[in-house]
Amino acid sequence: MHIPTRNPLQFVGVALLALISGVHGHSWIDSLSVVSGTNSPPFKNTTTVQQGPPGAGLGYIRAYQGHVDATAVYLITAPKLDSNICRPSQQQNPTVNTAQFPRLSASPGDSIQGTYLENGHISKPDAPDGTPGTIYWFGTANAKPDDTLANVKQWTVDGKGGDGRGKLLANPSNFDDGTCVEPNGTPIANQRKAAGGGGPCKSSFKLPQDAKVGSTFTVYWVWDYNNHFGPTKKGHVEWYTSCMDIQVVAPKRKRFLNGSAKFRGRL
Repeated sequence: MHIPTRNPLQFVGVALLALISGVHGHSWIDSLSVVSGTNSPPFKNTTTVQQGPPGAGLGYIRAYQGHVDATAVYLITAPKLDSNICRPSQQQNPTVNTAQFPRLSASPGDSIQGTYLENGHISKPDAPDGTPGTIYWFGTANAKPDDTLANVKQWTVDGKGGDGRGKLLANPSNFDDGTCVEPNGTPIANQRKAAGGGGPCKSSFKLPQDAKVGSTFTVYWVWDYNNHFGPTKKGHVEWYTSCMDIQVVAPKRKRFLNGSAKFRGRL
């Protein structure tokens, strides 16, 4: 009987990931939705685990297969941050999304919200002086398959930072949005539930006004978790990312007016 061989480095990688991240799961963007603008739907996303109802206008990261740690999480620990900013399954630009988990459609200027689970990083910290970290949203109309975290981190709000191919789409925000938590019975979970909170964490950005209708705009979600174990573990490097594409469409009002003009032309 043939016994398949396994690369021992696979087990080392799994063990290292478990050691770095403690006993918790990991976090990534589970869904996107337009929350304000001409394409915002009446449906408000309240879960990151299940697909929304038909017509809800939800979008997903590249190669999304549902809330599955093994197919979505991507950890970067290289000190120089010269690793590809996307996990291997998300490096194709653009990766074809499935009908079940399509890319988001949005118009220039729309406000877009991403959701992710805290997975114990807020409710069950590994160190008393550790913090959940910081979230960044970067975007570009000219993504490259070999984009690295080091390069993307240089992009600025005005689009002049780094190589000038992209922008920082929103001010950095806390991983902990102040209300999100999982129902795990911890004191903070009970407190937030009693105050009307709970559920997934949310973070938002705006699609640039100069995004070209008909194009695909790439967005990189970056989570800085270097303070996972607090200031006592100096030099700790821990970043997570999710890569996604947005289909840029004309605002609904403009599409309606264009359609009306074509109809009038037939009369």
